[in-house]
Amino acid sequence: MSKDIYFENDAAERMLRGIEKVAKAVAPTFGPKGRNVAFDQKYDVPLVTNDGYAIAKQITLKDGAEDLGAKLLIEAASKSNETSGDGTTAAVILAHSMILNAQKTIAAGANPIFLKKGMVKAAEVVEKTLRENAVPVKDVKTIKNIATISGNNDPEIGELIGKIYEELGFDPVVILEDTQMADTVLTMSHGCRLDSGYLSRYFLTDASLGLCELKDPYIFICKDEINDINQIYHLLEDALSKKASVAIIAKDITGTAISSLAKNVEAGVIKAVALKGPGYSDTRDRNLNCLAAITGGTVVDSAYMNIAECGLEVCGRAKRLVSDKNITTLEQPACPDSDKVGELRRQINAQLETTTETYARDKLEQSLGLLNSSMAVVSVGGTSELEMFERKYRIEDALNAAKRAAAEGIVPGGGKALLLCKNAVQALSDTLAGDEKIGAEVVRDSLEAPMKQLAENCGVDAGAVLHNVLNNKDKNFGYDARTGEYGNLINLEIIDPVAVIRNSFVNAVSVAGNYITTYAAVIPHSD
Repeated sequence: MSKDIYFENDAAERMLRGIEKVAKAVAPTFGPKGRNVAFDQKYDVPLVTNDGYAIAKQITLKDGAEDLGAKLLIEAASKSNETSGDGTTAAVILAHSMILNAQKTIAAGANPIFLKKGMVKAAEVVEKTLRENAVPVKDVKTIKNIATISGNNDPEIGELIGKIYEELGFDPVVILEDTQMADTVLTMSHGCRLDSGYLSRYFLTDASLGLCELKDPYIFICKDEINDINQIYHLLEDALSKKASVAIIAKDITGTAISSLAKNVEAGVIKAVALKGPGYSDTRDRNLNCLAAITGGTVVDSAYMNIAECGLEVCGRAKRLVSDKNITTLEQPACPDSDKVGELRRQINAQLETTTETYARDKLEQSLGLLNSSMAVVSVGGTSELEMFERKYRIEDALNAAKRAAAEGIVPGGGKALLLCKNAVQALSDTLAGDEKIGAEVVRDSLEAPMKQLAENCGVDAGAVLHNVLNNKDKNFGYDARTGEYGNLINLEIIDPVAVIRNSFVNAVSVAGNYITTYAAVIPHSD
């Protein structure tokens, strides 16, 4: 296939047109008065949403160079979705602002390489300042507020997630599923989460979401490394004869074991997934014992049995398994209240009483978490598939925001947290010279972009809002986009998880830096 090559200003201008189109579609959705975007899903119902990532990933442009620029900006949303599960629209707004600001300086003669160096240095200062300004989250009320804001200011979503945190504590296991009902229903159930994901993308059952889902799977748990397909041939043959799905969890799965299994799954011969056992060494062995206990299975150990002779009879069971590349969730394991589970709980609790070293205690508590097996199942409903999908996106955003807030703390919302970083970036800029100094100033000026967009989406003068906020010495003073009034954002319960803001910002700087240092664009030739 022949390809077209565009250089320097020609490449930058063509790509910038694509960037502008993405920003124009995504930015108006920002904040409580943001609008929705409707898009066609070729093999599904249309979707109407204000989720930045859901919108951005649907955009494909006819012009190849424009599409290349669009994909660069979409990467900001994609990375924010991957790292935080929220803040995707803010990432697009920030990246777009930095690109425009930087492009003006390049047109005036600034060197892109040194410009990027200054931007990266400024990004480090912003990250540090955000962390310093973060306030720990210790109460469910704050979690409710975070969830309400991230769920597009829906108090029902805030209440739903608040209830989950009340019941399960500040590290809950939550499963979202579709339902044909009109209402969204929360059910407390048994389940556990493993810090281990699928070993091959061939196991995915939903490539668009990056998920492998198995219903009523058999759980094969092995203490050893499996590197030969013959070691699990009998197991797979047994599963195939019963038309059953199987999850294989072992020390590691390599060689022909993983390659042949992946090929058979891809061909539709069998439904299966392979996972590494969570943890290392003794911790992994303990975790495998916990998994076997709650699923009702046996840990296969080559020291005592022949792996190749083991079939479904040694497997545990669960109602459902969902795995992404990092995390696997088991829903309703077969034996969460068995005597074996109780005995393992007692053993681990006894070890915790005599263990003082922090790392060892953390690993024991992780194992105990597997045994406690409490989880929330949110069955997301709607009067139509369109409504159900839109609500599911908002609940997912709210859950991710709540999780990040609980992990790293909160900062004032409404774009205020980034404004609080301006002085620190200015102080850095004062120590720099030349194009690095200009790069830091590009970042400094772009810190205003989210609040500006928030005001514009409310139909008010963005310049006046910024002036009022910047000239008030109260670090929590800001603009309430819901009411159009000013006040203490913490008291007004307008807050953001610092992790979401931080990741959005870092991803925006990365994408902007990639764009401004691009010299040529190579794209397939369109006949």
